[in-house]
Amino acid sequence: MTSFLADDDVPVVLITGCSSGIGEATAIRFSQEGYRVVATMRNLVGVSETLKAALKADGGHKMLALDVDDGLSVRTAVTQVEEECGRIDVLINNAGISSISSVEEIDMEEAKAVFETNVFGALRVTQEVILGMRERGDGTVVNVSSVAGRLVTAGHGIYAASKHALEAITESLAIEINQFGVRVILIEPGFISTAILGKVDSIILGNTPYVEHLSQLVSMYKEAQQTADSPKAVADCILNAVNDSSHKFRYVVGSGAQRALDERKLLTDREWINKIPSK
Repeated sequence: MTSFLADDDVPVVLITGCSSGIGEATAIRFSQEGYRVVATMRNLVGVSETLKAALKADGGHKMLALDVDDGLSVRTAVTQVEEECGRIDVLINNAGISSISSVEEIDMEEAKAVFETNVFGALRVTQEVILGMRERGDGTVVNVSSVAGRLVTAGHGIYAASKHALEAITESLAIEINQFGVRVILIEPGFISTAILGKVDSIILGNTPYVEHLSQLVSMYKEAQQTADSPKAVADCILNAVNDSSHKFRYVVGSGAQRALDERKLLTDREWINKIPSK
């Protein structure tokens, strides 16, 4: 790994979860726009040639191992970047995992793993980076949530709960850190064509009292495999949000994402709960 010193005029962006999907697309997009990109992921083995090529374009980028579930890994990576680059201007917390299960049946270790990555992982990285931003009076934190952070369906209880939690932390941070000149952004994608959608093909519902609900969610995933937007749509949204002079807090992205949120608003809580899955 080659050390590099950031030009004072070139913003440094650190992105988590860059091995594929949204993280990879975001790293590529920001590199194209002239940012100095630090693309991080749990394991550097298996990084795509596309990402390698994009980050080698001018020699001013790097890939770095960072496991958001591991405090030492996070601290080591952030310290290295700050020592070599002088600062981190933009943090994009993208690393995340999904889960499909009823609340009753989900394995407790799986539930903990979802929260460990989606909530505590983002919190760990933010806590390591935010001090430098606060002391400089400048910086941007972007948290990639989901429309599931504002609505929930059967089978998505734990995943949506993790995104609800991330949204609460993000909004609280935005209020707290605003006085110090640091901006906080929340990105809410709908279904996006990533590896997460592909994992639904291996789900075996088996003997469950919630088969109708879970089958409906699996069907939604499989339909989304054909219709979902590419990760580039989210990468473009994040780039535009970071450079948006209106300083909005929340950005919804993906075809059907805003429609899903609007449709939820039209129903009462009881109507939403009483929905009967399609057979």
